[in-house]
Amino acid sequence: MTRYTRNELEISRLIGGRIEGLKEYAPEPLEETAKRLGLPQGQLIKLDANENPYGPTRHTLEALARYASYHRYPDPISRRLRQAIGEYLHIDPAFILVGNGSDELIDLILRLFHPDSQGRGISEVIDCPPTFGMYAFYGTTNDMRVLSLPRDEQFQIDVKAIETLCQRDPRPRILFLASPNNPDGQPLPEEILERILRLPLIVVLDEAYVEFSGGSRANWVPERENLIVLRTFSKWAGLAGLRVGYGIFPQKLIKALWKLKSPYNVNGVAQAAALATLEDLANAQATVEKIVDERERLLVKLREISYLQVYPSAANFVLCRVRGISIQHLRNAMEARGILLRYFDRPELKDCVRITVGTPMQDEAVLVVLRALEKEAK
Repeated sequence: MTRYTRNELEISRLIGGRIEGLKEYAPEPLEETAKRLGLPQGQLIKLDANENPYGPTRHTLEALARYASYHRYPDPISRRLRQAIGEYLHIDPAFILVGNGSDELIDLILRLFHPDSQGRGISEVIDCPPTFGMYAFYGTTNDMRVLSLPRDEQFQIDVKAIETLCQRDPRPRILFLASPNNPDGQPLPEEILERILRLPLIVVLDEAYVEFSGGSRANWVPERENLIVLRTFSKWAGLAGLRVGYGIFPQKLIKALWKLKSPYNVNGVAQAAALATLEDLANAQATVEKIVDERERLLVKLREISYLQVYPSAANFVLCRVRGISIQHLRNAMEARGILLRYFDRPELKDCVRITVGTPMQDEAVLVVLRALEKEAK
């Protein structure tokens, strides 16, 4: 009788080496946090993810309640939504592509430029940390070299370092910049963007928080072949759970992106919710104004606390550096009262806490704890 042998695959050795340096991103769900803290879930004050505390508009919720096409595939190119976004931005919808959150579009952009065997493409991504972590993440997962050019202590980008790099080695690269930037909330000055656009770079300007600041550069895209602007409904529209992002792309790029994107990348419910938000724009913008007003109040109150260094913000969050008390002590005091803020493990953000702007009552709860800790500060 013939005996057959088979070669055992060493599966773990087949996984690409780029995975080794990645960290899993899996924030703790609210129900798990409540269990860990021994508190009712309804008692938690969640100010750790830059979410809109008021949620979608009533019109949007009504549109979701009426939605009945769960058994049908969605429009693969989001025609009605792209038309509505175009009217919102005063931009031809031909420049707009909708994605499953901005994350998908970041990944899609990098896949578009991924080097091929004929030597075409881009192999390097410029990241300016601290900033949104998905730029470096998707650069790594797409087998690109990520060049890190850190920001200064005030979170301003090092323009001279970017210019020097391009002068020394003028190969094309992709540069990601957020305006306002996350985690500090400061916008990118117009003159800095103008300087950067003169370089041999594809510039991806992430405007996830621009509704809270104004000054969008989306209308620059039709006139500049090397500028891409990303936007989202997650923050201002209260649709973080539905994942609706969009990009404004130069025509020479968007034609290729239509071929590359997944066929049904934005689900029907998400499209309906985003469209309903734009139909109810006045109420959605009224909520944004409420958050901006509360941000300004919160900034004033935080600056009255002696042990906090408070950074200016044009987003829906405020970054503070804690001096004189342990950041872990602050975290323990907050979590004992069910308050969830954002803490960091990166060296440049050591002792920093990011506070999402909540309702006035939620923010007052944060201020009460911060004031109580003031007598312990050295």
